[in-house]
Amino acid sequence: MIQSIRIFFTAVGILAATFVSAQTVTHTIAEVQGELFASPLIEQIVTVQGIVTAANDFSYFIQNGSGAWNGIYIYDNTNLPTVGDDVILEGEVSEYYDLTEISNITYFETVSSGNELPAVVIVESGVLGASGEPYEGCLVQIVNAVCTNPDADFGQGYFNDSSGDCMVDDMLYMPDPAWVIDEYYSITGVLTYSYDEYKIEPRDASDVSIGMAVGTIELISVNLYPNPTVDAINFTLNTAAIASVYDVNGRLVFTENVNEGNNTIDVSGLRAGSYRIDCVSDLSISRASFVKK
Repeated sequence: MIQSIRIFFTAVGILAATFVSAQTVTHTIAEVQGELFASPLIEQIVTVQGIVTAANDFSYFIQNGSGAWNGIYIYDNTNLPTVGDDVILEGEVSEYYDLTEISNITYFETVSSGNELPAVVIVESGVLGASGEPYEGCLVQIVNAVCTNPDADFGQGYFNDSSGDCMVDDMLYMPDPAWVIDEYYSITGVLTYSYDEYKIEPRDASDVSIGMAVGTIELISVNLYPNPTVDAINFTLNTAAIASVYDVNGRLVFTENVNEGNNTIDVSGLRAGSYRIDCVSDLSISRASFVKK
């Protein structure tokens, strides 16, 4: 009996020690990304938590929410997590050729496995190609994009859904046979950045769909008011979405999560001029233009 009690308390002690030793998360991934082109935490040590969305033998991507600013690339040739793992890790923030990453991993813990991945966000190819920074490290998808260049060297190709070109790379997967010129594709993957270009990295064959997807994306006009405006724009949506505001040159100004129903977005900080807003959900893009006085 005494031996059983001793074993029990020893087991409890081990469990308690395991719980206490768990690393404290210090930053969200969005805080590491900083909602900027370069992280504000370069050369700092951070502890983050996220779901593994893609992985190979020396690196992986983690994400702790769906949509912009919630994903990041991890360079780690020691630990080998699998997609769906919920992990906590500590490492150093760096900008590797302008790609925000965490490397020099000093702590790694798998909290659980087999988790549902963050929802994939549908984004226009032109947005990703020209100003994809908010989606760096995130799961994204382009839909009904024609292959404009099937062989841009090193297994890369360009695709355009009529909004502009975006590159697709082969770091994790390359279809066989390869891309076909003038064929339409819907492609899912994590967005990365190298050699001055944003690139979608599909993970396996299930991330690539060939042919036009009928009725997949609906383009909806949305009514904004007041328009022109000074301080805010108001609008109503039939689904939750991610709102992206672009200037007259097509550059992304900011993104914001919006809800089903009535929404108000503060635009008081914008300079006077013309802008476009795209509210992107899984099945639709609600689009409108407005003038800021």
